[in-house]
Amino acid sequence: MFKEHNYTLWGTYCSCGSECSILQNLHHPWSDTKFEVKVTCNCCKKELVINKDMATEFYDGKILSYFDGIYGDVLDLGCGEGFLSRTLLKESAVDKIYGLDIDEQCTDELKDIINHSNRFKFVKADISSLNEIFSTSSIDFLVSRDVFMFIEDTDKYFEDVTRIVRKEIRHMGWYQSFNDRMKNNLNPDQIVEEYSKRGWSTEIEYLDWYKSGYFIRASKNN
Repeated sequence: MFKEHNYTLWGTYCSCGSECSILQNLHHPWSDTKFEVKVTCNCCKKELVINKDMATEFYDGKILSYFDGIYGDVLDLGCGEGFLSRTLLKESAVDKIYGLDIDEQCTDELKDIINHSNRFKFVKADISSLNEIFSTSSIDFLVSRDVFMFIEDTDKYFEDVTRIVRKEIRHMGWYQSFNDRMKNNLNPDQIVEEYSKRGWSTEIEYLDWYKSGYFIRASKNN
């Protein structure tokens, strides 16, 4: 069962190759702190000092590791400034990425990849328009991070993605029952149930290193 928490991972890699990290609940986001932490490598016993830049790189790498092995035509839902899209564009197996976001500012934040990659297309639209933009089984993979909690019509979302995605959904997010920014009240276990009801094979991981975080992989039963 999912449990809410306030912990964020601070970590780095030791020169011996080992992962060294701690969980803490005070010093985040990275831009708002000068916090540093000393840790001792469990393997070689070397003492390491982790600063916010190292922690940011380690944390981002941890997130991106959940989006390996993606190929074909990809929909980056709520793409923002392109955190996921920029990494996925480095994968030769990815044919096309559609970055969808309602925010007009994204055009400026994404202009480097919009102008220099014919494999990326920005789609300025609301998530409620998915059914009108994408045809049946036109997307191989849908990826999203910190998006689902802002979807108002969740039934429409589940129906739309079930129609347009032909292989897999990678869905990372957070859930905080007290957070008034959330537009729906589905917790991670309920989200899994909704995917399963529509014929998806689902796996969920509760992320102790990601503030109230979870990761869902939903695969099509073809």
